[in-house]
Amino acid sequence: MLRIITQSAEINTELQRIHDRPYRDEIQAKEFVVGEILERIKQQGDQGLLKPNQTPIAVKDLKVRGSQLDAAYQKIPKELLDAIQIISQRLESFYKQQLSTASVKFEADDVVIGKRYTPVKRAGIYVAGDQTSPISRVLMQTIPAKIAQVPEIILMTPTDETGQVPPDILVAAQVTGVNRIYGLGGAKAIGALAYGTQTLSKVDVITGTGGLDVILAKRMVHGSVTTDTPIDASELFIIADHTGNDTYIAADLLAQVEQDPSSAVIVITSDLELARKIQAKVQQKLQDNAYGILSEKAIAHYGLIIVVESIEKAITISNEFVPHYLMLTVEEPWDFVQKISGVGCLLIGGSTPKTLGDYLGSGGVILPPSGLIRYASSVRVETFLKPSHIIEYSPSALKKLANALKILALTEGLPGSADTLGLRLEEDS
Repeated sequence: MLRIITQSAEINTELQRIHDRPYRDEIQAKEFVVGEILERIKQQGDQGLLKPNQTPIAVKDLKVRGSQLDAAYQKIPKELLDAIQIISQRLESFYKQQLSTASVKFEADDVVIGKRYTPVKRAGIYVAGDQTSPISRVLMQTIPAKIAQVPEIILMTPTDETGQVPPDILVAAQVTGVNRIYGLGGAKAIGALAYGTQTLSKVDVITGTGGLDVILAKRMVHGSVTTDTPIDASELFIIADHTGNDTYIAADLLAQVEQDPSSAVIVITSDLELARKIQAKVQQKLQDNAYGILSEKAIAHYGLIIVVESIEKAITISNEFVPHYLMLTVEEPWDFVQKISGVGCLLIGGSTPKTLGDYLGSGGVILPPSGLIRYASSVRVETFLKPSHIIEYSPSALKKLANALKILALTEGLPGSADTLGLRLEEDS
């Protein structure tokens, strides 16, 4: 049952419980196992991918061959291929807007300042085979890397029960420009990408989601390689007033838990009658058995309807939690947009369903966990770009700043830095 709560103390308690929900009891046991896997790969390379006493294997033997790539197109329906191509084109348009461009500014005294961006040489993309939305996860990681003009994009993904990479993943990877695909999953895949092996050069950036072993592996290799933000479970908040459509809202809640049974789904509304309608509609859909027992448990454990006195209060609660998704279904949504901070993806109005956020909205399926969105963001074009400053000073411009720079350098115990200024001033005098 999707519960309705109204009391401030209960609201705070329940939100904290939901915020702290994922993986807490499993982490310690998993950390040791994942650490051993990563250390083996770091020390032994290809051999480290195996259990002791197994026949040596090269990463190249896990590489998907050209014949498999060609055959994948014959194994998926034409309408799926068309959909992948259409969504890829739309995502390319979306991500191109994020592309950072170089700039140069000429100031007085022949001072030049600017910035430039260069792509990383090699990006590692991880897609978990046992999660929902594997096609989306391919598209939303490889397309930003492609737009950033990364020369080499490597995809790691587990094989299925037949020992093959699913054809829909193979097709999506080819459509989006992946250079190499390997049938390898879990912490081993992250280790191979992070440290490299005899047959695979290490990458510069790793992105992607997976189970707890992947989350921990990414945390452990960070520093040896850049990683996107580790992923825990996700959240959908819906802020609604009396104009909210209970049918739409119930459908969006169930769409979220369908993707991730550990996901939190929370409606915050200023209308008690709407709250009751949403509760009834969700219960009706669950009783139809279309969504399964996992969705029912998710709604019971991590679902809430919070009734507050105003939309401003609802926004305050959302800003404190910082959810992945926030749907704003109120009478004048743009009156409140500037008051909302930190969400991963903001969906505005009743005609903007959660599905749009998943497939077209900024990498929604690979957003960082709640709370971390205060300072982190989803995979984007800049994930695969390295920014650099450009600075050029003329002798006259340097002379004007030299004394202040020298004082700072000497105060901080850096006489060598002060000398570099003095030598240049002497030459120009």
